[in-house]
Amino acid sequence: MKTWCVLFSLLGFIHPHTVAGESTPEQALLEDMREDGYIGIEDAIAAFEDQQQMEVKLPHLPFHAMIAPGKASRDTLTLQWFDTVNHAHIRVTIDSRPSVNKSRAVAVTLKNGVKAFYRKDLPHHTLSFIRDGLTYDIYTSEPVVTNQREMVEFANSFN
Repeated sequence: MKTWCVLFSLLGFIHPHTVAGESTPEQALLEDMREDGYIGIEDAIAAFEDQQQMEVKLPHLPFHAMIAPGKASRDTLTLQWFDTVNHAHIRVTIDSRPSVNKSRAVAVTLKNGVKAFYRKDLPHHTLSFIRDGLTYDIYTSEPVVTNQREMVEFANSFN
């Protein structure tokens, strides 16, 4: 449990708090995320697609997500998947404003010909690309991906 708390605290996805009573780490994480405006991932996707009048592309996850919240605003959709047993996490931010952060990034080409930009700030890996007028920013760390090739393979799974 200590490793789990340290991992998510380092990733900055939960606020420091004390879990009282019989709350599980998963319940505590969900409570914190709800306070930050997260809802069920399907509801967040539907709200964003309705607002933008377009369909977002989703990845094939390389793990079974135990927790999957999402948050939609007028221009941005943030989706997160957590496997609390294996300490795996993926965050995808989809923005209706086409703009990619190329700073300190390596240009790569996805299998559909889309140019993407990969950054490694260990232990984190990020990849950004524009597809169908939406900017996709993928953020993850080990054990989900360990290098650029694996991050590109994951980005290629968006359908």
